[in-house]
Amino acid sequence: MKRKIVWIALAALVIVGASLIITQNMKECFRPMANFEGGNTVSLDMDLDNAVLEGIVIPSAKQCESGQFEVRITNPSNKYKHYKIYYQNETYKFDDTDSLAYENFYGSWEDVNIGFKPIENKSFTDYIRIVGNPRDEHIYYGADLSENSFSEERINAVCESIRNQEPWYNSIVEKAERNGCSIEDQLYKDALWVINDSKNSGEVNHRWKRNPRVGEYSFMLVLCTDEGLAEIPDYVQHIGQTDENGQFVNPYGWFENHPSKNVKVIVSNRKLKTRAVIAVNKGVFIDESKVSNTGYQLDTTSCNCGNDDTLYRSALYEQFFSGISRQYTLRNIPVIQDVVGDEPYTREQYEANRNRFDSTELQMNWPVTTKTPCQTVRLSEDGEYISLINPGNDDLENLHKESTGIRTRVGFTYGKFRGKIKFPVMLNEENIWNGLTYAFWLIYSDNHAWNNRRHDDAEGGYVDKSDDSKNPVRHPDYHYSEIDIEIVKASKYWPAGYYYNRTDSINFIEDATQNDDVMYCCTNWDLAIPSPKNFTTGIGYIPYGHKKYETMRWYKLYKALTIRTPMSNNDFKEQWYYYEIEWRPTEIIWRLGPNPDDMRVVGYMNNDYTSIPNNQMKCIVTQEYHYSEWWPPIVWEQGLIPYNKNDIEGRVYEIVVE
Repeated sequence: MKRKIVWIALAALVIVGASLIITQNMKECFRPMANFEGGNTVSLDMDLDNAVLEGIVIPSAKQCESGQFEVRITNPSNKYKHYKIYYQNETYKFDDTDSLAYENFYGSWEDVNIGFKPIENKSFTDYIRIVGNPRDEHIYYGADLSENSFSEERINAVCESIRNQEPWYNSIVEKAERNGCSIEDQLYKDALWVINDSKNSGEVNHRWKRNPRVGEYSFMLVLCTDEGLAEIPDYVQHIGQTDENGQFVNPYGWFENHPSKNVKVIVSNRKLKTRAVIAVNKGVFIDESKVSNTGYQLDTTSCNCGNDDTLYRSALYEQFFSGISRQYTLRNIPVIQDVVGDEPYTREQYEANRNRFDSTELQMNWPVTTKTPCQTVRLSEDGEYISLINPGNDDLENLHKESTGIRTRVGFTYGKFRGKIKFPVMLNEENIWNGLTYAFWLIYSDNHAWNNRRHDDAEGGYVDKSDDSKNPVRHPDYHYSEIDIEIVKASKYWPAGYYYNRTDSINFIEDATQNDDVMYCCTNWDLAIPSPKNFTTGIGYIPYGHKKYETMRWYKLYKALTIRTPMSNNDFKEQWYYYEIEWRPTEIIWRLGPNPDDMRVVGYMNNDYTSIPNNQMKCIVTQEYHYSEWWPPIVWEQGLIPYNKNDIEGRVYEIVVE
């Protein structure tokens, strides 16, 4: 009996061994990226040289002679007559059989009209590359953008065209009156709208509208017999087609759910690992359609910042002009003095200035953006960083608190976005705030239908970002998405009244003027969509690891969920620091640290608590003057913070998406 058991065991081992050999041989039949050295992982950064207008291609013509991955195939059996190669991003995806797997980034040959190819030789070589809009979806098509459509000449031409059409011009006059602005300003805004809208009409494949994702890619070879080919539906053979429900179908999931003796599926052990390093040395482009002030004048002293054709095509950053909220009015003291500097602003001066000026002397205004683009955003001479400058004041007759910032020009869906940034020291030795909010954040790439978030009609859909009414119009399809890191001097606790159900609520009150903490505020703008099963208002808690993160949604229609976590003002004294948003299909993780290998988690949310966006976004870095009322309970009043005397400079060294 024992001998029989031994023989059975040995037979089983032989079968398992044979199976392993067959599997291994199958893997050896399929070698993607054969023209690139390396073992099972090929690491290749994205080439962003032409990414702004043409989208990302992996590999590029600069990275290998053919500009494509070489794929070597050996047919393991004469019965297989047809083949097809697929690829898929494995880092940022839904499970292959999930109902949302069609959203995954997968592709095959660029010409989606090519289905399975015939096998003509025992061993052969094919080529493939990873491109944007791999399913060739027409929603991502648009106009020819090879020339800058927002040149001053084009804007003026559209303005003149509107003036020559009396009904259209009369509507501009009426709109200007409703909006409380000049006719020329309204005419300018409408001209920009016309030009921007026309970008999405045309027959050019804007592959950059659905760029390849960063992270790891797998490669899948499918071999089939004549009978097997007949079993595979057209929408799997041709990934640009949809099924009977009008839905794209993920081929990885389809083949997993439909095994067949007539079809052999081989996923290679060789993976591609890619990331995007958004370098600053290519300069800063000025997109004239986004300049806030119509009477602006470009600073032309730097060839690395401007609106010329070279920067239009190659610069990976553009100057960002903050939207100026007039929700509140700055009632600011007319004092010029640096909070942080050789003669810092003291508590004694802060309190004295509270009663020093009467209402006629206070500066009743709002924060501003520059009237001279390229003056407050500049590339250093060595090309190592971009300076963000909040300009100083030297004239009591022209006091201003001016915000500044930059935005990337290449968009991504999902990724670990990490900024290497030197923000200015925010607090002085007496813990007084300089009035600035530093931010590293993601914002939707475009407001047209091609960049809408996932359809969601729960209670009517998303609330418009700008709609603060009691009965807002909801939209089942909407473009707005935003994920923030905002750093500001605030209390780590929310207003005391929100802890009303806590018996220890007294423990949630602090005098934040007495510490040198600043708040690292992590926010997801979910537009009040109530789909998540744990959607709540007021204070809530989200567990992650060994912690629970305290969240706040002010009321049911409030469009964002926020976490506050303390960080030290001393971190700003380092040469630079790292700020990170890891945005995944079902969760967002915020981190902070002195280097990429030493980052601590400071915020976490997932789709049980908030709607995670799935559209394409770009990255922004800003130093903005915010209202104190936005961060209650108020610690320091913006109106009692002087106008800075000297320039306040921050530096952005690079942004990496991986």
